[in-house]
Amino acid sequence: MSLSKRKEDNPVEKALKAYLKLLQEKPVITKACTSAVVSSLGNIISQLIAPNPQTKGRISWRSTLAYASSGFCVSGPVFHYFYVNLEKYFPKGRPNAALKKVLFDRLIFTPPFIFLFLYVVSVLEGQGHAASMRRIRDTYWYILKMNWQVWTIIQFINIKYIPVKYRVLFGNAVSLIWSVFISYKRRSMTSS
Repeated sequence: MSLSKRKEDNPVEKALKAYLKLLQEKPVITKACTSAVVSSLGNIISQLIAPNPQTKGRISWRSTLAYASSGFCVSGPVFHYFYVNLEKYFPKGRPNAALKKVLFDRLIFTPPFIFLFLYVVSVLEGQGHAASMRRIRDTYWYILKMNWQVWTIIQFINIKYIPVKYRVLFGNAVSLIWSVFISYKRRSMTSS
């Protein structure tokens, strides 16, 4: 069997090629799907690591669906347009463009986005408005501070070195661990 034939048969390489093609042809829906998968996988892993006493350790599929829906409807599309517009407002080549993008992301974009994310997930989990607001009051500041600590360097790398069309993908790769952390923290801070 020739080397080129073996390369064509590699399922990982085929999947990556197909993904990159979709990313080029249908960027928003591709990023939305990727965000949904990563968010739901992070939620499932967090439920396995720290079982929820309210579900007697069973997976809460409603919670997983809430994270998937938020990733699909909110995170994927919002981040796609955020990164595209960030390039328009702070074009590469201008003085301190990367620093300005990171500061805009960290100080202007991130605080309301985290609020939106926490609210949407809580409502989709069936918490209702009042319970969602209580939950946000209990977790928001802690999660925002942790986000600033953890994601600032990641966002600098993402904004400075990763091409725009791959930034959501890069963020999703790193956010699997972050999703586990957020799911776990939301549950542990509100169940104590």
